[in-house]
Amino acid sequence: MTVNQRTGMWFLLAAVGGAVLVTWYLRSQRADTAGRVPWARPLIDRDLPDIRMDTLRMLTLRDPLTWEERPAATTGFEFEVLERFARHIGVPLKVLVMDDRDSMYMALQEGRGDLIAAGYAPVRWEQRWFTCSKPLYSVHPMIARIRSGAPEEGKDEGTDSVVVSEWSPYRLRPRTGRNTKGRVLGRCTPEEALVDVVLGRSAACLVTDVAARHEGTRLTAVEFTPTEGGKQDIAMAMRTNAPELKVALNAWLSEPEEVLFRTALLDGYQGRLSKPGPLRQRTMPTAADSISPYDMAFRKHGNGSGWKWQLLAAMAWRESRFDSTAVSHMGAQGIMQFMPNTASRFGLDTAGAVGDHIRAAGRYVARLDTVWMRGVPDRDQRLRFVLASYNAGVGHIIDAQRLAERLGLDPKRWEDNVERAVLLLAKPQFYMRPEMKNGFCQGSQVFQYVRDIVNLYAQLLRSHGSDAATSGMSTTTTEVPIADGDTASPVAH
Repeated sequence: MTVNQRTGMWFLLAAVGGAVLVTWYLRSQRADTAGRVPWARPLIDRDLPDIRMDTLRMLTLRDPLTWEERPAATTGFEFEVLERFARHIGVPLKVLVMDDRDSMYMALQEGRGDLIAAGYAPVRWEQRWFTCSKPLYSVHPMIARIRSGAPEEGKDEGTDSVVVSEWSPYRLRPRTGRNTKGRVLGRCTPEEALVDVVLGRSAACLVTDVAARHEGTRLTAVEFTPTEGGKQDIAMAMRTNAPELKVALNAWLSEPEEVLFRTALLDGYQGRLSKPGPLRQRTMPTAADSISPYDMAFRKHGNGSGWKWQLLAAMAWRESRFDSTAVSHMGAQGIMQFMPNTASRFGLDTAGAVGDHIRAAGRYVARLDTVWMRGVPDRDQRLRFVLASYNAGVGHIIDAQRLAERLGLDPKRWEDNVERAVLLLAKPQFYMRPEMKNGFCQGSQVFQYVRDIVNLYAQLLRSHGSDAATSGMSTTTTEVPIADGDTASPVAH
């Protein structure tokens, strides 16, 4: 053997020896950690016979997929599963909502809870602490980011600040709070991490594909893209000294009827993800010399709304595609999609002529402009609030403005501010706040409606007789009294 060969052999042996030492050190550290944490072993004897004598206690976190309070209802996939199991064993279910993971672990070992049902995926260094049920479902990781506003803006695929919740199935080690993929530990729940992305407080966060499909229809501004990471099974954790509970739960989870129920239930919590990419921008087909068959009516009644007549034309196309016989599933009627009660407030017979509908819409837009004039003095911004109010009602948009202010956003600007808050009004933790007076709002619809109309209006001004941008709108206004129950914007500084 030559000198070089011997040297190479020694280097190889040294490398192997070093790897062995590092592995031994890491394992000893994990074992040491497992021995030192206060929740490393059960601190009470409590198994199924004891549970049958009082309650089944579920430890969870506030999250749409685990446990969430709604008006007159409580929902959550794991909550509904355990509610059925509690009925199966003949006891009531008690829910204990925890704010941090360590407290949840301690509550389990002390017997304040019997199961952890919080989107839990056991990791290697925790497997000696708890025992787990059969998997409830499996997840894959996805990255959540805010969509860009237009194709030319693009998006930053290489962001190095992807927040991973400490509750995530794809957790990072608490010692470092970071891994080689540029992900950072977030001391927050998965939902809080996602809300921070919506509000622009963080660039991106990691979510599961199940959560992405659940939130995708509510949070239009967010795109979800697959990322590296393997499948993780979601299960429930129990104390290691509760074998009868584990056997009974696993046997029940394996029953064919329950397997079918969980499959259908999980499907009910998931929507369809839209394709990733920039927010769509609607365009409408128009002839060279006309926009619609009703251009004369738009010209006659549209300018009195306070903006150019093309605004009402854009709204009509978005609302009904110029179909004067259109009726929505909610009961909105006609070319401008008036609800019957709104129509009656403006003296409109919904069976009346198209011109009557357009005139009533012009008066309604003018009235909404008056409502928002003090609170949103900038004319271009006020147009966004007017459109949002036309779509969802003034009350919901006042709630969104108030919420934006509470969340540190600008309550007088729509894009990237109040439009983000209106998205959150679809989530119970926001619309159930005491200061929110009007309850649930389908914020994703409002979000896209305003963007669509603003884009269509600008298109029509460019292509049909006006080079003016939206800031060059008509200043003619029509005074319309505000009906009882309408309120001016609360943010009027």
